[in-house]
Amino acid sequence: MRLIAATVLALLCAGLLLVGCGTSKETVATTVAATTTSAAAAPPRLAVGVVGPLQVTVPGVKVVHGSLRTLAGLPLVLVSSSRTGAKTLAAVARREPRGHYALVGGSTEAERQPNLAGLVFREDQAARLAGLVAGHVVSDNAGASPRVAWIGPQERSLAAGATRGLHSVVPDATMLRQWTSRVPARCKEGALAAISRGATVLIAHGGLCGEAVANAAHEQGLVGLQLGDFELPSVAANWVASEAEHGIYHGDGDVVFGLRSGALGVGRLDPAIPAAVAVQARAAVQELVGGLAP
Repeated sequence: MRLIAATVLALLCAGLLLVGCGTSKETVATTVAATTTSAAAAPPRLAVGVVGPLQVTVPGVKVVHGSLRTLAGLPLVLVSSSRTGAKTLAAVARREPRGHYALVGGSTEAERQPNLAGLVFREDQAARLAGLVAGHVVSDNAGASPRVAWIGPQERSLAAGATRGLHSVVPDATMLRQWTSRVPARCKEGALAAISRGATVLIAHGGLCGEAVANAAHEQGLVGLQLGDFELPSVAANWVASEAEHGIYHGDGDVVFGLRSGALGVGRLDPAIPAAVAVQARAAVQELVGGLAP
């Protein structure tokens, strides 16, 4: 019996049965780049459901697109947070315990289930990337004391991350903080107030508030950035699908993706950014994500 117990424990720690044995979930997530880029060709062995705008390409995995209702019960179902919330997905996970479910871009900490995981991104690091891009935009403009603005609720840690990224490019730039509620109309008012204070790039968290801020920037011919511009949900989805193809499933909480995971980077940039500046900004982000920048 002791030999059997020792063998099972070894398998657990090797990741052949489950993830765990003292490895933090964010540390595990940093292997995503190596895990999802295998060139080995293999016939599909695992059916993975995908709900929403996610691109999943993993050797050995057959991707099935559809609705949560039609895909429930598959070994793994990846669901974009733009399509459903944690409560709805948790209810499905309880009703269909044969399958495993991952909410891509949303937390499931409040709805913990052994077969349910949330794939979340380090928003403070996404904010840092937004500030870095903003720095390249304002450094391209002539004039002293360039100004960038953070618009929205008092998420001070996110605003601080954006400021850090901005100052890594333009140390003397000013980050204005225009606090508002999440109501889109108030966010737009805050954006216009920041523009009147001299801001030429506006940054917002996201959602309807972020869209309102971006629209206000575009109406004035300025640049608007949101944290979602720097989150790559499909990278996280591919990592989880690759883990499942190897028999490893995640649940009972969130898996956190930071800069080293490859799931943060430039997903899209505001078309108002000049092409030459966009190239510089993308290169700077890639350098930071690659660990080559401080």
